[in-house]
Amino acid sequence: MTDTQARPTVLLVDDESTILETLALQLRRDHKVLVAESGAEALRLLAENGPVAAVISDLRMPEMDGVELLRRIQVEYPDTTRVLHTAQSDLNSAIAAINDGGVYRYLAKPVRTDDLRSTVQEAVELHGRSTADRQLLDKTLKSSLEALFGCLELASPLAFARGGRIRTLVGELCRGMQLEALWEIEVAAMASQLGAVTLPPSVLTKLDKGMPCTSDEQVMIDHMPEVAVQLLKNIPMLEDVIQIVLGLSRKPPRNPSPLVEAAIAVVRTAIDYETLESRGLEVDSAIAVLECREDSAMPVLAALRELKGVVHVAEKVRGLRVVDLEVNMRVAEDIVAVNGLVLIGRGMLVTELLLDRLTNFARTIEIVEPVLAIPGGRRFDADMLLPEPEPRPALEVAR
Repeated sequence: MTDTQARPTVLLVDDESTILETLALQLRRDHKVLVAESGAEALRLLAENGPVAAVISDLRMPEMDGVELLRRIQVEYPDTTRVLHTAQSDLNSAIAAINDGGVYRYLAKPVRTDDLRSTVQEAVELHGRSTADRQLLDKTLKSSLEALFGCLELASPLAFARGGRIRTLVGELCRGMQLEALWEIEVAAMASQLGAVTLPPSVLTKLDKGMPCTSDEQVMIDHMPEVAVQLLKNIPMLEDVIQIVLGLSRKPPRNPSPLVEAAIAVVRTAIDYETLESRGLEVDSAIAVLECREDSAMPVLAALRELKGVVHVAEKVRGLRVVDLEVNMRVAEDIVAVNGLVLIGRGMLVTELLLDRLTNFARTIEIVEPVLAIPGGRRFDADMLLPEPEPRPALEVAR
């Protein structure tokens, strides 16, 4: 490790080059120093070089002042210690920035060398403590999640595997949509299945295979996110994860942030797609079913289409009540009773006779609705059942 690498890095920001040169000269003995003459340049340097131990910024600068710059750094690099360097006339603004929590300390111009060095040294030490605390918290978080999902794997291998499939799809969708906070969204996707530990084995099997459930069974499944929240609430740093999981429940959070709202849409879409895929629906039909739902997240479905290579869905699958089925529709999924009995097989054309059969069944047994059908199938024709006529040999003309 070289001497430059061993020294903590400090970023100085001021629109006056002479001040930058003076401050850099005072600090170079003990620190690696980066300099920027504007807020935009400072953010670019941070993006290129990564987080630094401390930022000392002038308050008054064109386009982006020091308070705005340090607030942005607080969001993007929370462990970096932030210091304002300002004239005496701006002390009220500096104190307000400290009270708001975005700034650690201020230095009044002109600053003495000893005051500058001691303040920067304290800022660097604070950064070291913050980094160590965050690393410890990250380790605690990782260990807690590994233990929690390990228990899920032992208690319910089906739910653990389903959660893994959902998490994989969520990750692919997030990367396609360029969503931030990917790890929180992936953890929420996995956590959405934690509530499966409360499901009876028969219901869990239905959930894993995407099979229709009775109304009582669906109530159990709908309660899963609330169970997950109870398991997650005492783990640190999972505030956004809990908000995302709550968004899948019957009691969604009020006024979620744009990121949480987008994450909820991604995770819900992935869960719904996984259910349809488990039923055996083809990719294009599954996406078409999701597009027909009133609460569909169309931007997420557009990303799903691109991910799965579905450019265009020619036939729209619709979810209908049995009474709304019409002749010449095609059944896109087995029509089943709540006890699992298959009444009409997938791919059948709806005929008058088939509708009569379903009506008779509905009088004695509950049919799972909605049923999935594609409008405008080919009209049934008895000639379809006849073999193709044999070609007649050509007559030879006697010469």
